[in-house]
Amino acid sequence: MIRLFIALPLGQEVERYLSSIIDELKPHGGSVKWVAPQNVHLTVRFLGDTEEQRVPKIKQLLDKVASEYPTVATTIDRLGAFPNLRRPRVIWAGIHDNVDRLEKLARQVELGVRKLRFEKETKGFKPHLTLARIRKPQGLEQLIAHLESFVLEPQVLTLDRLVLFKSTLTPKGPIYNRLYEAVLGQERFGD
Repeated sequence: MIRLFIALPLGQEVERYLSSIIDELKPHGGSVKWVAPQNVHLTVRFLGDTEEQRVPKIKQLLDKVASEYPTVATTIDRLGAFPNLRRPRVIWAGIHDNVDRLEKLARQVELGVRKLRFEKETKGFKPHLTLARIRKPQGLEQLIAHLESFVLEPQVLTLDRLVLFKSTLTPKGPIYNRLYEAVLGQERFGD
């Protein structure tokens, strides 16, 4: 069994930008696990523990969906938290433009993985970039105050590929390996 998810990766320039935001937020305290900037991505569908023999069908699905959707240009334009800033459990960077196109792409992936007999996704797709997870709800006042007043310089984000990631959990945090990439707007003819 391997732990898998499907995501839209970010470019290095956006990773550097998010790294600078994380560096600015970190000193404001709280029991927070910050995501390594190179691990930030836009999750399309978490698959979880999966038998390796299912991977070829998932690759075919990514090729099919990617061929039907062109590159998506969007903007990172705000910071927020789930469920909200008063009781944050996850701190995220939000995106603004072309959310409808991303929702359609995610819906196609969801329909495809359901045909591959994966369980139905119970949470709706909310496009965001996870920056941190809150370990303990105490001692977050300074961080919340900083988040509420934080002015984000909008950053253009180009999403151009669907990637099947393998996630290996370690005590130092997850390690993500790209198992397969399907470039958006490009048809593939077998492998």
